[in-house]
Amino acid sequence: MADEKIAKLVKRRSCMKSKLTVFGNYLHTLESCNELSSLQLLDLETRFNRFGSLYDDFDKLQCDIEMLSEEPDDEGEEREQFENQYYKLVAAARRLLGARPHQSSQLPDESVASCGDGRSGGFKSNCVRLPKINLPSFHGHYQNWLEFRDTYLSLIHLRSDIDNINKLHYLRASLKGSALLIIDNLDFKAENYEAAWNLLCSRYDNKRLLVNNHVHALFNVEHIKHESCSAIRHLIDVTNKNLRALSTLDQPTQYWDTLIIHMMAEKLDSVTHREWEEHRNTLNNPPSLEIFITFLSNKADLLETLQENKSKTKIHNKNSLDTIKNHYNQPTSTKYTQNTYLQYNTNKKHNNTYKKSLTCPMCNQNHFLFSCEAFRSLSIEERRQKAKDAKVCLNCLRPGHIETRCNLVPCKYCKKKHSTLLHMHEAETTVQPSLPVSNLDSFSSSTDVLDTTTPPIVLLSTALVRVVDSKGNVHTARVLLDNGSTANFVSEFLCES
Repeated sequence: MADEKIAKLVKRRSCMKSKLTVFGNYLHTLESCNELSSLQLLDLETRFNRFGSLYDDFDKLQCDIEMLSEEPDDEGEEREQFENQYYKLVAAARRLLGARPHQSSQLPDESVASCGDGRSGGFKSNCVRLPKINLPSFHGHYQNWLEFRDTYLSLIHLRSDIDNINKLHYLRASLKGSALLIIDNLDFKAENYEAAWNLLCSRYDNKRLLVNNHVHALFNVEHIKHESCSAIRHLIDVTNKNLRALSTLDQPTQYWDTLIIHMMAEKLDSVTHREWEEHRNTLNNPPSLEIFITFLSNKADLLETLQENKSKTKIHNKNSLDTIKNHYNQPTSTKYTQNTYLQYNTNKKHNNTYKKSLTCPMCNQNHFLFSCEAFRSLSIEERRQKAKDAKVCLNCLRPGHIETRCNLVPCKYCKKKHSTLLHMHEAETTVQPSLPVSNLDSFSSSTDVLDTTTPPIVLLSTALVRVVDSKGNVHTARVLLDNGSTANFVSEFLCES
């Protein structure tokens, strides 16, 4: 199967070689002439332009043959023979074209540019293939008219080697939208080209409208909201473009520096505007537009550098995180990373919420609910209901999240996810013997100042301790243990004994 494919490729290569031979015989015929006519030169130029694609086709075909062949050395000789003959023919053809009396017409859409001297019309032997020059397009916007007009005049309109019918063809191809409608009704004839170009110029080559349009563009540049290198450069480009256009329209833009600087400074963001005012205060004389443009360019370069460094840092951090994930490619590690990331974002979101909504839902003061005296004076049941109505976290009494997402400590009594202020005290079934009733009477005045929101019947633990007075005497006393108390009390009986 491979042999059959190689055989087909070799036949195609033979056809290419025959084209090479035909072109060589044609050159030999021209070389025998004493002087070439214009028709012969045009014929040679046309053949030579098509002859350039023969080598590309051969190179692709020869590569396929060499990949399939079992004897690459022989195929290398075939390539060498073809290239030697090809370049000899190219040199001979260029030599013949270099003897032409006048430069041939090179239309602007041809991919091979003329390398000859514009005055002598002769071709140079070191002719290179230049990029294709595309015709400009014009859609009917005044902002783009001057650029289109100057480019079209240079490429098409002022060329004496292009006839009017071809110029009209290029003009139609260049116009789009509303601009094309102006000449769309003209017949496609050579004598209508001048009329078409005059119609277009009379419509758009209006100095008053062009000046008004470019000035309007200067006044309507968008404001820069935040520091941005691209926005600053866009402001510079738009200003320079319109000023150049106005200068072309004979406007005295060289005296407009103060006005333009004021207009552009008003479009800057607050940070850049402040920096410009600080920079201007260091100048002894009023700044010129060139100084202002230089300042903006330096600021844009600085922002671009900072943005690149920030992007590199993000990429570095991402690569580091990917490396850690790949190194610890375990379900536990992945779960830990996800939980850590979720916890970080949750806390960050909560903190931002606290900053934005630090208003007590109870009294509308600037504090959290747990700090509100009116809230603390309520009973536990009322506190719970108020916290639910305010839609705050029942664990920390802060807004913005729920108790399952809260990272603060739970209730210090039962360790559940609710605030200590919302803890419901339950009666204990087994406790140590409490103080005698006679001794409890001495505590009645003190215990009245404790939390009034506790249940009316609370049994607390007690313990017997040994107390030493100032004289060194030891006394036995019973203490009442209350984990929620914030003050210490002693009875008068113990103090006097």
